[in-house]
Amino acid sequence: MDFRRLRQVCRYGWKDAAAINAEDGVKKGRAGIFLDMLGCYFKYNVWTNQYKKERIYALEGDQRRELCLKYKEKNLKRDRWVKDFFDNYKFLNKWSSFKYERSASLQEKRCNAYRKRYGLGEDCFVGYGVIMHRHHYKDSSIRTGSHCGFSEHSDIDYTGGLVVEDHVWISEGAKVFTHNHSIDFVRKDESKGCVATPLTIHDRAWIGARAMIMPGVFEIGRGAMIAADSCIKKKIPPYAVVSGNPAKIIGFRMTPDEIIEFENNTYPEQERISPDTIKRNYDKFFRSRWKQVQEWTTL
Repeated sequence: MDFRRLRQVCRYGWKDAAAINAEDGVKKGRAGIFLDMLGCYFKYNVWTNQYKKERIYALEGDQRRELCLKYKEKNLKRDRWVKDFFDNYKFLNKWSSFKYERSASLQEKRCNAYRKRYGLGEDCFVGYGVIMHRHHYKDSSIRTGSHCGFSEHSDIDYTGGLVVEDHVWISEGAKVFTHNHSIDFVRKDESKGCVATPLTIHDRAWIGARAMIMPGVFEIGRGAMIAADSCIKKKIPPYAVVSGNPAKIIGFRMTPDEIIEFENNTYPEQERISPDTIKRNYDKFFRSRWKQVQEWTTL
């Protein structure tokens, strides 16, 4: 029994019953309407605002049952989401506490709790004050590979869905956003104008301290390095080094030949980034701009 929801039904149901009773042609009294609301709630999990909106009090037989069953499926799904939402904040209130910094064994206990709660990969580290959350009734998830790190006070929004591959490190105070809002989000639907922007952070990427990955960034490339305090607003190519607000590519972690050698030594052939793509990215995002800078400085 969801007592929080039952209290809401009782609180608003009595008011809604009075409004329905005042309508023309309604023969049932206020108490009778209220009891019918309670019956619909206990049998079908229909809420009082839905009862009033759909005029369920005026329906009979199969029509009433069909409509109530539709709302039952929808409402039970939402109630499960809401329960998980509040359970998540109870979890964070307990396990994000600084008290688990007192010893290595307590740190490991916290990491294990996060791994179990969110399905994190093997040997993932979680510091104190790490927040992982989702909103707007989205059935999204966070999925990580192994040997990832979430440093203290990092804020991870996985409303739009988040995939973090192996050996990714998210530094202190970094923020990751995976949803946005449409301009007219004031409309009163459940999503409140939520626009999901799923994000994949590929393996060996490094997110610097207090960096922000904004909504609409769908991919952080393999081995990319994001400098501290940077604001990422678009896709980052593999092995790029970016800095600033808005972040710009200021270099690559290795030369193209070194990247190709690293790929050959690290990944199976079917998972490697092609040499052509590596050289094209280097020329497009770095070498061509470096030539421009040299030309400007010689003017």
